[in-house]
Amino acid sequence: MQHTTISDSCLRWLSLSLFEKRSPEFWLTWLTHNQFSVEEAFNLPRQALLDTGLTESDCTAFKLDRKEVTQAVSWYSPPDSRVIIDIESAFYPKSLRQLTSPPLVLYCEGNAALLRQRQIAIVGSRKATLQGVGLARDFAAELGSVGLTVTSGLALGIDGAAHKGACATPGNTLAVMGAGLQHIHPKSHAKLARQLVDNGGCLVSEFAPGVSPRPYHFPRRNRIIAALSDGVLVVEAKIKSGSMITANLAADAGKEVFAIPGNIKHPLTEGPHYLIQQGAKLTTCVADMLEELGIELADACYEEAARQQGLAFESASGLLAHVDTEFTSVDDLAARSGLSVSQVMADMLEYELVGKVSAVPGGYVRVS
Repeated sequence: MQHTTISDSCLRWLSLSLFEKRSPEFWLTWLTHNQFSVEEAFNLPRQALLDTGLTESDCTAFKLDRKEVTQAVSWYSPPDSRVIIDIESAFYPKSLRQLTSPPLVLYCEGNAALLRQRQIAIVGSRKATLQGVGLARDFAAELGSVGLTVTSGLALGIDGAAHKGACATPGNTLAVMGAGLQHIHPKSHAKLARQLVDNGGCLVSEFAPGVSPRPYHFPRRNRIIAALSDGVLVVEAKIKSGSMITANLAADAGKEVFAIPGNIKHPLTEGPHYLIQQGAKLTTCVADMLEELGIELADACYEEAARQQGLAFESASGLLAHVDTEFTSVDDLAARSGLSVSQVMADMLEYELVGKVSAVPGGYVRVS
């Protein structure tokens, strides 16, 4: 049973995002130019919208009862860890807002709080060698063990190996999809996607749940992977590949780029070797990456242990402990915890995003 309804603000951004004739950049520019909030824009009469230069077709974007909007809302189910995060949400990653055309909404299934964790992307060829697959898996497992979230695209080869390696540590991998979350691509990774979510990871997409994969979706996915991550590790890749696009996007954004060297005669080492020539960090172990990122290994291990202890303590003794399995009002939570109502609501939104509570009118219900 779905207890939570989508917020009015998120619904408006969702409606704009689902209007395929205009890009996110167009709507953001239009709102800024006219000095409208998204709420003000949706309250304008049709003629006022036309007076700003929009077409009759554009006005369709402001109809909240469209089929595609209804379908997306029906997918939204926070108790089942399905959430939609709009660009104005406090949970929307700041790094994505820096993109020229940032997603107006993100569809997330699983632990959406990972979006705000420190991330390292691991990317590479779909037709990776056994050695490359092993390296991706081992690097991901070690990065996850020190508290870094491993981000990739759930593709065959290096991507899949990275997710599998990171799954060795609960809650430490995030997959950015090139299709809607109802269309896991490739289909052979459907089991891996479920394992990832069940293990505390997260699936993320800017595409509505029912959207099938298309070739032009994947460069768009790559820009999100690059933007979310503090650095990108390229394991094996040809020079002309999506992995190189991701690495170049990261470099252009001032992110760290890491590359694993290999056999100079193998075509899949062309990409990493080229990146090294262009200034990427030659990487042979995780310590190389942590050094470049300014993270001491001992500090990273301590922070991860503290994070796990903090999560356990917070679940047992924090605000969550004051939420009943039956209805608990916001005022009661504030009284029990000693926090302000605004702080209670902010904290409860975080619990809602990770599926620990469900919002109901006037309060919350704890999800067992």
